[in-house]
Amino acid sequence: MYMQPLSGGQSVEEAGVKISKGESISEMANKLHSAEIINSKFWFRLYAKLSQADRKIKAGYYILKKPSSIKSVLRKFILGETSDIKVTIPEGFTLKEIGILLSEKVGVDTGEFFSLAYDTGYIQKFKINSSSLEGYLFPETYLIPYGANAKEVIPRFINEFFSVFTDSLRKRAVQMSFSLEKAVTLASLVEKETSCDSEKPIISGVYHKRLKKGMLLQCDPTVQYLLDSPRANLKYLDLKIKSPYNTYMYKGLPPGAICSPGKNSILAALWPQDTPYLYFVSQGKTHIFSKNNKEHNIAKEKAKEIREKKHLI
Repeated sequence: MYMQPLSGGQSVEEAGVKISKGESISEMANKLHSAEIINSKFWFRLYAKLSQADRKIKAGYYILKKPSSIKSVLRKFILGETSDIKVTIPEGFTLKEIGILLSEKVGVDTGEFFSLAYDTGYIQKFKINSSSLEGYLFPETYLIPYGANAKEVIPRFINEFFSVFTDSLRKRAVQMSFSLEKAVTLASLVEKETSCDSEKPIISGVYHKRLKKGMLLQCDPTVQYLLDSPRANLKYLDLKIKSPYNTYMYKGLPPGAICSPGKNSILAALWPQDTPYLYFVSQGKTHIFSKNNKEHNIAKEKAKEIREKKHLI
């Protein structure tokens, strides 16, 4: 619902409705009546058919006054005076989640979306050397017209990504012997590990040290990425899944990103904090960091107690 001020100091209410391609006049009438835009479904259907407006209506997202005359509503539908929809891609969303979100919000065809997202020829046009667009559809709020197709929206997300991952960040990645793809992959791990911005450079530092030492990263989110649906806690058998994304079995970074990282995670991946830590364990929204395995085992018990206390409260 929207409120717009009038010149006399009063305000007018508005509502948004989505009109899909092939939608019947009865379905439209039900939507408009439920949104309190029209007073009569019967008169809307009758007027639309008698005026043959039902054959000229264009699909889209419309913002209309509450209430509006039937004639003014149909005029807007025929002229296609649509409005954009505000769509927010949250930080840490996966390709799968983004595809579903776009389908629900603006009607993007998921088949076309995923076909392009895994088309290496298409991906290389953006100078990205990856098997998918995982990690490159930047999390931000966009205004997108209802009914937009994947070829219209994907470049917008990638352009936004490169507006953040500038040449200066590319140079920084090169200084660290990282490709663009490796930097984004590490940033995605950091993104999934914590939503606490102050912790991101510390977690990045832990992973950088582990990579240099040839240690397993043991990043739970990379295993979660392999599951059909994430679990609150991984099972023993999950850690035995044979996949290069399983950082409990395979050393180094996984083959690609596991989500779309935000700016702070990207910066953390490129500017890790130098600490003595090699381990960390979640105690809820934050982590306990440790220098060695002995400290880590103590921290795990402490974190377990903290989580159990929170569960009891």
